[in-house]
Amino acid sequence: MFKDRVAIVTGAASGIGKQTAIEFARQAAQVVVADIDEKSGTGVVDELKTGGHDAIFVKTDLTSEADCENLIATAGDTFGRVDILVNNAGIEISTPLHEMSVHEWDRLLDTNLKSMFLCSKHALRTMIEATSGVIVNVCSVSGLVAWPGIAAYNATKGGVMMLTKSLAVDYAKYNIRANCVCPSIIDTPMTDTSIGHDAAVKEQKAQLNPIGRLGTPEDVANAILFLASDKSSFVTGAALTVDGGYTAI
Repeated sequence: MFKDRVAIVTGAASGIGKQTAIEFARQAAQVVVADIDEKSGTGVVDELKTGGHDAIFVKTDLTSEADCENLIATAGDTFGRVDILVNNAGIEISTPLHEMSVHEWDRLLDTNLKSMFLCSKHALRTMIEATSGVIVNVCSVSGLVAWPGIAAYNATKGGVMMLTKSLAVDYAKYNIRANCVCPSIIDTPMTDTSIGHDAAVKEQKAQLNPIGRLGTPEDVANAILFLASDKSSFVTGAALTVDGGYTAI
């Protein structure tokens, strides 16, 4: 499906990002794994290469413009082009808003929103020149509805939602599409950090979804690949919920 196409995936050292990189590789894409976690990111690339896939790791602090510019340049220098950018990297800080420090607020905004601006900014320059490209942003159902207790996180995901729509409107004339996926709770290492490993707690969270289970990284990765593929060539500015029906209630 993606033969001869180059896909950059940020936050690809684990969780949704890792699975997305794996799925792109399985569909014959050349994959650029971007993450600040060099050990885990290199491990993902080693895994892909062992499977016969073409991939590189680029250590990237996604809050640094220099690093993001280097990421896009390295992808272009290595593979000759940039076709797909998946802005996946994100964090959650659950400090109540009235107790949140400016440092925590800035860290959330920088990681969850500024990183998408920086990577998109530099990828767009390459895509405009090629008059072709796809950007898929990993948002959240909290960009659609307010989850209790995480106001700052909700704010960042609301920003991702509008950034995505704006990219779609502004760059359609260059044959560049932009969409986002909105997962509910996905069973990843990030989720383990936020809600813990307790099976009973996970089951309680799973029952918030009409489908009765937590999402998997594969669930989200498959949605990302659809939005990045030619099968969605008339889809731009969309928010695809991957939430087991959570936002349908």
